[in-house]
Amino acid sequence: MRTAPALCALLLALAPQPGCVQLVAFEQPVIGQPDTVPGDEVAGTGLCDPEVQMGTTALCAESCEIDAPSGETSCGERVALDGSRATISVEGMHEVELTLTVCDREGDLFSVRGPNGAVVALHQRTLHVEAAAEADAEPFDDDEFLSDGDGCQERTLVLQTGRMGLPDTGRRLCSDHLVPVSGEWDVELSRQALRGVELCFRDAG
Repeated sequence: MRTAPALCALLLALAPQPGCVQLVAFEQPVIGQPDTVPGDEVAGTGLCDPEVQMGTTALCAESCEIDAPSGETSCGERVALDGSRATISVEGMHEVELTLTVCDREGDLFSVRGPNGAVVALHQRTLHVEAAAEADAEPFDDDEFLSDGDGCQERTLVLQTGRMGLPDTGRRLCSDHLVPVSGEWDVELSRQALRGVELCFRDAG
């Protein structure tokens, strides 16, 4: 009997747009897929189970902002901000929603590194998601995460341990080795490119 990862590998080989919801075993890429997954090949068995809700409420256990140009924050002890670098404590939370207001698409705009070494980064128009080293996984890149052109633009990232939701593109990434909602995140942000970062912390309740 095939395991779920083996079944996923088979489905990925057979279909460019798979309904497979299970991702990232060793030597498999981190793959973006629709948030609502068609078919029931392995539905309900993995981290990408479409029944698991992400970012479904505007209610936050805590909420605050980082004003990138001024280098100031309303986040109190949750965020230690030092110029273009920050440490964000996510301990005790279930989900963190980040809303970035980007007004310039040049260079390194924003990055989050988890305690496991996994990274989420925004460089120019590209979103780059890199799993922790032990996953031995190829990264996921969306080269058009930000639209071309002038003007400010908002993009939202929703993180849970094992999952990352991209509501602006209708995708979800799933892996045991993504940036977890635990410990502290190391953050770098462009004070020139970003207008601000809104943070919504949600607990398991």
